[in-house]
Amino acid sequence: MKALFRIFMACAAVALIGFMFFNTAPRENEPLKGPNANSNIIPKTELKQPEMGATTRPKSGMSTLIGKEAKVVLERYGKPVRKESSSFGYDWWIYNASASTFFMVGVDNNVVTQVYIAGKDLDASPFKIGQKRDDIYRMTIIDYEVTANVGKNIFVFSMSEEDMQTRLLVKFDGLFAQLYIDRETGELQGIRFTNSKTLVLHQPYEMTYQGELVIPTPPSSFLQQEINEANAAQLDDLINITRVQHDLAPLNIDQSLEEVAKMHSEDMKVQNFLGHESPINGDLKKRLGTHGIEYSEANENLATDYFDAIEVMHGWLNSPEHRNVMLNDRYTTVGSGVFLNYYTQIFLESSSPELDKENKDSEEPMEHIDESSP
Repeated sequence: MKALFRIFMACAAVALIGFMFFNTAPRENEPLKGPNANSNIIPKTELKQPEMGATTRPKSGMSTLIGKEAKVVLERYGKPVRKESSSFGYDWWIYNASASTFFMVGVDNNVVTQVYIAGKDLDASPFKIGQKRDDIYRMTIIDYEVTANVGKNIFVFSMSEEDMQTRLLVKFDGLFAQLYIDRETGELQGIRFTNSKTLVLHQPYEMTYQGELVIPTPPSSFLQQEINEANAAQLDDLINITRVQHDLAPLNIDQSLEEVAKMHSEDMKVQNFLGHESPINGDLKKRLGTHGIEYSEANENLATDYFDAIEVMHGWLNSPEHRNVMLNDRYTTVGSGVFLNYYTQIFLESSSPELDKENKDSEEPMEHIDESSP
C-alpha cells in the first residue's frame, strides 16, 4: 500500500511539473468597459452654468496650435509620419519619430482642433509630462463641472471621483485640457488640448446640455475600415510609448498577431459578446493556433465603449489587471485590432530562447519607433 501511495505521489509531482513547464494556455482578464458605456447625455430646457471661470489661456507651448491653420504645424514640425481618419470628421497627424517627442494633431478643414502630447521633451505648458497630480492640483483651477459653449448651445461636463483622480478636465479661455494621469504613480502620462466643439463631439464625461446636440456624421463603411486600421496603429504606438514611460523595452509589432486581434474585435461586435472566447473561433489559444503563431506565454487586453485609442490606452493603464499585462517585461511582441468601438491588444512572449534573442536584436531604441522623421 505504501509503495502504491509513493507511486501515486511521484506521478502527481511529474504531472505538476509538466503542467508548469509545458502549459501554454493564455492568461485572461476581464474586458474593460469605458466611461462612455454609462455616461448620461441629458437635455435641459434651462441650464445653470457653473460659477467657476476659465483659466488664462497659455501663451506658449503646443496648445497654441489650437485654432491655427495646419500649415503652421508643417512649418514647425515637418510632415507627419502618418495621416489617419477618425470617427469625428477630423484627421489625426501622427508624429512618432521618438518616445520623447511623441504627439498627435487633430486637423479638421485645415484647422488644428486638438493636440495630444505624450513626449516628455515637448512643451505642454502650463503642464509637463511626468508632472505629479498633487502639483497639478496646486497650480490649476479644477472643478467637478466644466462648461463648454458651441455657438449658442451650452454643454456642462460632470467629472466622477475616478475622473478627478485620473482624467481631469481643465478649462482655459477658449481651450480645454484633458489630463491623463497614472493612478499608481500619480504622474501625468498624456495631455489632450482641444477646442470646445471637439470636446462636445467626443462626449468624454457625463454631460447635460441646452440647445442642439453636436454629433458627428456617421462614416461610410469604407471610411470606417480606415478608421479601424488607424485606431489599431495608434494602439501600437501608444503601448510602446507607455512602456518606455515606465522604463520598459518597446514591443515588436507582428502583422499576423494584428490580424488575430482585428478578427476578434470584429467577432465581438458581430456575435454580440464581450470576452476572450469567441463562440465561433474559440479562446485565445485556439485563435493563435489557427494562425500558426507560436509562443511560450500569451495574454490579451479587451475594451469597448471608448471613443478613441488614447482613451483606451489610459483606461487599460489604470486598471490593475490590464496594467500588469501592458507592463510585463517578459512580453516581446504585440498586435492590435479594432472594429468600431471594440478594441483588442494581444501580447506574446516568444516560444524559444533563440527567438527571444532574435527579437531583442531586432528591437529599435524607442527613439526610433518609426524611422521616418517629421
